[in-house]
This record gives sequence, structure tokens and C-alpha cells, in this order.
Amino acid sequence: MRFWLQVLMISWVLLLPLHAGAITLTPEQMKQLQQLSPEERSALAKQAGISAGGSSKVQGINSPQVMGSRATGSGPIENQVGNNTVDMKQQDAEVSSSAKVDLPVEKVSGTAGADIAETKRAFANFVSESKPLTVDASNLKQFGYDLFAGSPTTFAPATDIPVPPEYVLGPGDELEVQLFGAKSEQFTLVVDREGVVAFPEVGPVTLAGMSYADAKAQLAQQIGEKMIGVTASINMGKLRSIRVFALGEVSQPGSYVVSGLATLSHALLVSGGVKKIGSLRNIQLKRNGEVVAAIDLYRFLLSGDTSADVRLLPGDVVFVPPIGTTVGIAGEVLRPAIYEVGKRSDVGDILKLAGGFLPKAYREKALVERINASGERSVININLKGQGGKTRIKNGDVIKVFSALDYEENPVLLIGNVKRPGKYAWSKGLTLAKLLPNQETLLPETYMEYGVIEREAAGNREPEVVRFKLSSLFASAKKDRVDVQLKPRDKVYVFHREHFREAPKVNIAGSVKSPGSYALKKSMRILDLILAAGGTNRSSSFDDAELYRTDPETKEVSISRFSLAAALDGQADTNILLQDLDKVVVHSVWEDKQRHTVRIHGAVNNPGEFQFAGSEMRVSDLIFAAGSVTEQAYMHRAEITRYEVVDGEKRQTSHISVALRDALQGKEQANLLLQPYDVLMVRTISNWRSIEQVTLKGEFRFPGTYTVEEGETLEQVIERAGGLTEDAFAPAAVFSRESIRAQQQKNLNDSIDRLEKDIAQAEITNTSINNPEVLADKQKGLIAASRALTTLREMKPSGRLLVELGSDGKLKGDSTLKLTDGDTLYVPKRPDQVLVMGEVYNQNAILYHKGLDRDDFIDMAGGTTKMADKDSIYIVRANGYVESGSGWSSNYKIYPGDTIIVPQRLDVFNLLDTTLDWSKVLMQIGIFTASMVTVGIL
Repeated sequence: MRFWLQVLMISWVLLLPLHAGAITLTPEQMKQLQQLSPEERSALAKQAGISAGGSSKVQGINSPQVMGSRATGSGPIENQVGNNTVDMKQQDAEVSSSAKVDLPVEKVSGTAGADIAETKRAFANFVSESKPLTVDASNLKQFGYDLFAGSPTTFAPATDIPVPPEYVLGPGDELEVQLFGAKSEQFTLVVDREGVVAFPEVGPVTLAGMSYADAKAQLAQQIGEKMIGVTASINMGKLRSIRVFALGEVSQPGSYVVSGLATLSHALLVSGGVKKIGSLRNIQLKRNGEVVAAIDLYRFLLSGDTSADVRLLPGDVVFVPPIGTTVGIAGEVLRPAIYEVGKRSDVGDILKLAGGFLPKAYREKALVERINASGERSVININLKGQGGKTRIKNGDVIKVFSALDYEENPVLLIGNVKRPGKYAWSKGLTLAKLLPNQETLLPETYMEYGVIEREAAGNREPEVVRFKLSSLFASAKKDRVDVQLKPRDKVYVFHREHFREAPKVNIAGSVKSPGSYALKKSMRILDLILAAGGTNRSSSFDDAELYRTDPETKEVSISRFSLAAALDGQADTNILLQDLDKVVVHSVWEDKQRHTVRIHGAVNNPGEFQFAGSEMRVSDLIFAAGSVTEQAYMHRAEITRYEVVDGEKRQTSHISVALRDALQGKEQANLLLQPYDVLMVRTISNWRSIEQVTLKGEFRFPGTYTVEEGETLEQVIERAGGLTEDAFAPAAVFSRESIRAQQQKNLNDSIDRLEKDIAQAEITNTSINNPEVLADKQKGLIAASRALTTLREMKPSGRLLVELGSDGKLKGDSTLKLTDGDTLYVPKRPDQVLVMGEVYNQNAILYHKGLDRDDFIDMAGGTTKMADKDSIYIVRANGYVESGSGWSSNYKIYPGDTIIVPQRLDVFNLLDTTLDWSKVLMQIGIFTASMVTVGIL
């Protein structure tokens, strides 16, 4: 109990509520508190000053909150069916894993490769054809209950639908009567509790218990008899509401108020629907203790028949009994599910509910899994083509309809380097030549010397390989043609030549658009390779290029030079025929030339490095290339830094002064010629400053953003803003500066980094602690430190500079404050409260009373808690200054806007063996938050 109290109290200190009386807990803390017992939560609330009140009065009989969309989940029946098939799923996985065998003849090197592949294919076929018949019934759901998964969140009475003639009127119903003829009036007649409507000039008319059609006839008759020359138009107005009951196996049983037109199905929907242990096929409507109607929701769902959906009367009870006999059906049917059926149903009845077979269903063999009276499982084989459909089923049976075998009788597979691979129908007399009638059926690069037919041997159906020479199918002489008779399930493989040898390649490198390796084509030359690489670049040298050639036997490399220009012209002696592994290198002109540059920086629009434009390039040319000078450029003098090599031994630096204005005007004496690697620096005017602005907020006569000059002080800007208003509270002025904010953020980040390291080190150390009590204490410290770390990460520094501002808008003392860009001064209105925060029983804002000291305000906040550190109480003044005392008896004067902070004892934090000063961490958190709350920023 003490530990949870510590968790709650330390959360208040770290999070420091931002408004009076607010308690903020993280989702993790809320989760921990929810795990407490009701007695522990009540005790915590009492100690925290929170009333655990709440009305215990019994409310009136109102409709329960209508159920919203709900997840139907898995019921006990579904779980039972799913558990029956775990072993089958595991068997499927094992078979599927065993069937992962390499496809035959992926890459063949001679006939030996085909012989090796034969064994693999034999095993693959064995596994594939030996796979047992399985059906996965683990995902079966009870049929029909999804109807209630999206129930409406409201169920307003129906007012915009036609009222049927047989509707029975009752108290609360309204009739709209429009009179025509001798008198033209409109009346709204309401059936009162006595069942009577008061009709002016006609008198009371009893209508309760009459149908809508009879009531219209009765009123028309009365009007005709008592009002001569008047014709009436009678329509139904507002309908009454009636109270009905939804009981039994519904999601939220109870009493409901529904429209007078509501039917039995409406009551089910408004009560959240039927539970999965409730029946969908025998929902009863009870009236005066007797069953007056029953509804089978399967008729709704399967045929759309709503004839049995009778209308409700006041006091009716919709009762859902427990579910009856259930049977599951899985596999190759249209609607695999778990169905509620009659006790004398058979397999055929279940198949009709499931929508019948899918085309792939294997009807000669199906299974019925059953749990016997002894609790043991048994299996019944049935033939759905014969009399199996008449097999009686029992409660809990699962029918499994298998898929037909994947085995095909008469395909011939054509695989490989052909234009149209795939399955072909076998017919008597089909030969290899008919399957591949000419070479147009082949893709380029086909290997013509070898092909394979994989065939099932007669008798035992073991795989065997028939080899053939593909080129013999297309021989010009009839006597040289060799054809092969094909058989059902033959697989014909046609190979690419890469299966037997690596494709020849050539390479090109250097100054071309797409250097790299390219396939060597027949009669390919240097020009072809260059064009395949996208052509040359603009910087390509058209003089000598190199061809590196590798001897195919010795692998020795030789080099030969050729004229690139001649090769591109297609000259036969230069445009050499390429061989496998040849490499062409194209050079760039910049390999022999130096790229000279010049640089410019300073007060120009586009400083940077520019290409040296030759011996005629001048200072003005470089400035214009850089986008000209900016408005802050110093136009009298610029400087050129020049590097020269003296006697080829050392580099010498010189600085040349340039009259910039004259150079830009084109005066030759100032507009000097540049040399490679010159650096031109355009100076900036010394006192040039960008626009600097400060912001005054709060109680100024003219608050806003003001532009300041260098050296302008805070008092001067306040004077420009018209001074302070009468409501201004100068002692609480908040002055913030961006540079201070950045420094505070850096210090805060340093604290976070140190705390993260300390927590990580403590976690490592705790792993070696064997004493449970010591370990528990250490873990408390880690939890507290983690919460402090979270609070530190959420803190945003204010950049506040503490100042003492007088009511005249001037700083107290002789100090002055020069402003910089981005400074902000905020002066709030005079506060009339004192904040008491931290370890007190009622953190709150208290109305300021003159003459009360610190202890008085703490007493008004309920006094300190057991976790309070009474010797470390401190006060944050409205101006941001902090005052602290060395004892509980210290009396401090309190002024409006002050914040009294009672910190928590650091015992919990000291459980961490860390060098981090926790008092500074918590002080930083407390002072920052208190200061911001005081002036109304938070």
C-alpha cells in the first residue's frame, strides 16, 4: 500500500498540475492504479483529498444503453470444432515442407545433370501425389451471428414509414384529421390513457384496441353523422412508444422502449443481438405468459422471408432460448460454417444450408467427425454421390468435404526457351515435331544440340528421361529428321544456351554515357559497343582509345590503341571486330587538361566557385557571374587573394586591393584581369545589421512588435509603447531571450543524457542483486527516475531572464538591459491568488489574504502529506526569484502571485546509486512550472 501511495504522490510532484485542483496521471500510472483492489483505491482517494462519492440511488426503469457494434469473437462451439483439426493442419505443414524440392533440369551440364535431376523429380512427384486429403476446419464460424456485429448505436422510433391497416391503436398514438367542405379545419387527435380521442364537435370516440383501418372508418362515420357537408382526410401522426422485454441469450437483456411499429427482429437488434450460445432458429414471442409466435432467423438469412417477423405489443417478451443441435461443415462447399439444425437432420440438409458443393468438391468420399457418448472421437466415411446424404447427424458433428485431386490425366508440358510454354492437350499420335512444328516456336539463343523429355515409365510410373537432339526436328532432309512419339503427362524441356556455357560479354569504360558490361552479339564491333553504351560524352577525347583483349587460352591481356574518331566513322581497320572479354576504354579531354577556377565570397548574391573563363576574364565578369553585389557591400575597396608558384619550388600568396565601384563601372585600371585560382572577397559595411525586432505583450498601452536599433534598451522600448497600464503587475514581468532559451535547452539535454546513463547503469547493476528486498527498493528508484526523465523530456525551456521591473516601466537599480533580436517582454495583470503545489493534500490556488504567511497558506491547502520534505519548502516569487528556508518554523511573507512548493522527500530517488543531484532536477521542474503558472502562461 505504501508503495502505491508513493507512486501517486511522486506523480503529482513531477507532473505539477497546470490548473487548480487538476491531477494528471500517465496511462501507465492509470493502469497500475486500476490493478489495486477497491479498498486500496478508496484509501488512496481519501488520503489525496478526493471524494469517492456518487449516487447510490436506484434509477428509474429506463432503457439500457443500446449496444453498439461489437466483435462476435469465437464461441465455445467454434473453439471445440477448431481444436479437432489441429493435427490435420500440422500434417499439411509437414507435407508442404517436404514437397519443397528443386524443379527438374534448371541447369544441365551434359546428360549427367539430367540423370541427377531425375531422382529429385521422382521424389517430388511421390510427395505431391501422396499428399493426404485434408480440410482445414479451424476457421469455421457459427452461421448467422454476424448479423448482430454492426448493431446501431441508436434506435429512434420509426416515423417516416407507412402505417399498415392492421396496426392496433393504443394510448399515445396520434391521428391527423383534415376537414373539407362546409368547414375547413385540421385536428391532431391523441389517444389518451382511457383509449379515447376527444374530437371537437363530435365528442369522445373510443379507438384503443382498434386497427388503424377500423379507426379511420369509425371516425369517418362519426364525422359524416354529426357534421353535415364535411368530408374528412384521416392519416396517422406520431406513433406511440411501447415497452417490451428482451430476455434469454441476448447480449444485453432488459426492458426497452421501442416504436409502436417495432417487430420481433427490432427487439433483437436493439438489445445487441443473440449470443453465440443462443438459438437463431427458435426465437419466441411471449404475450401474457403464452408463446404466440416463433421466428427462425435462418429464413431471414437464407431466403429473405420476413413473414414471421410479427409486430410487438406493449409488454411483449422476446425470449431467446439456448442453442440447439449444431453441426459444422467445412471444405468445398459454398458456405462452410457451423449450423443449428433439427434433431432429425441428415447430411443432405446440412449441404442445403451450406449452399451446395463447389465445382472442385470430391463427392465420392467425405468424412463425418463425431464425438461418441464415451467422449472418444470417431470418423464415418460417406459417399455423397450415393446414399451418404441421408446419413443422420448428431450434435457436434463436423462434415468435411474434400477437394478433388490435382492429378491430371492427359496434359503435355512444354517448358523452357520457347515462345509459348505451358500445358498442351495430349491426343493419340502427338509427336515432338507436332508440338514444335518449326523454329519459329523457339526463342533466340536456344540450345539446339540437346533436349529432354521427362516421362512416367509404364507399369510402375517411375520417372525416366528421354534425350533428343532439337536440331534433328528441323533438318532439311527428311531422312535426317528424328521425331519422338509423346505420351500423356510428358514434360518437354527446351534449354537456353546459357545452361551449358557462360554468355560472352564485352566491357566499355571511361567517358561514355552508360559504361559497363554488354552481351557480345555476333559480328559486334567497337562502334556497336559504343552505341550500346549510349554514345560518348561531350568531354570525350576523340584521339586515342584503348582495346584490352584477353587471350581465351592463356588469359593473357594485350593492349592496342586506336583512333576513336575513325572507329566512329566506321573505318574497317579501326572499327575492330570484338571478341569475348574485350574491354574498350574511352578517355576524357580533362585527363590532359587542368580545370582552372576562381572564387568569390562575401557580399554577393551567389558566392562560390566559378570556372575560369580565360585570360580576358576580369573582376566585373566574376561579380556578374555571382549575381552582382548585395546592398550591404562595401563599394570602396575589395580584395583579391592570388596564389603564385615561385621558381617551381614554393607557393607565394599576395593580396591586391581593388576599387570595387570603379571596377563595376568598367574602368580598366580597377577592373583587373583575373588569374586561375584567384579569390575575390567583397567586404560588408561594418555597421550593417539586419532588422531586429522585440515583442511586448500584456499590459502595455500599445503592445506589439517593435523594431530596435543596436544599443536600444528595454526602458526605451517600453516608453515607445506608451508605458504600462494601471492593471499591470510589474513584479511578475517575464523577459525571455532566444540565446538563453538555447542555453537552457542545452543544459536540459545534458541533464537528460546524464539521467539516461544513470538509469542504464542502475539497470545493469540491479541484475546482479540477489536479495529480493534490496532489488525491490532499487526498482522503486528506477521507476521514479524514469518518470522524472519523462517529465524532463516534455519540458520546453522558456528562455527567461529574471528582471525586476518597476511600476514606472524601468528596471530597479542602476542596471540596463540592451535588447537583441527576438526578445520578448510579457507583463500580466495583477494576480489575486497564491498557488500551493507539491506534497499537500489539496494542491490549489488560494485567494490572497494580506497578513498571512507561508505556513498559513499551507494549512489552508490541507497541510503537508507524509511524503513532504518540510525542511526544503521554497517559494517562487512572481518575478521568478526563489526563496527557501532552513526550517519548518521559518516565516516568509507572501505576496500576490507567489507560489509555495512543498517538495517530496528524496528517499525514493536516493535508492539510485547515482551522482545526479536529484534536488536540482526536481527544483528545476518545480520552479519552471510554478513560474509559468504564476503569470498565466500555463
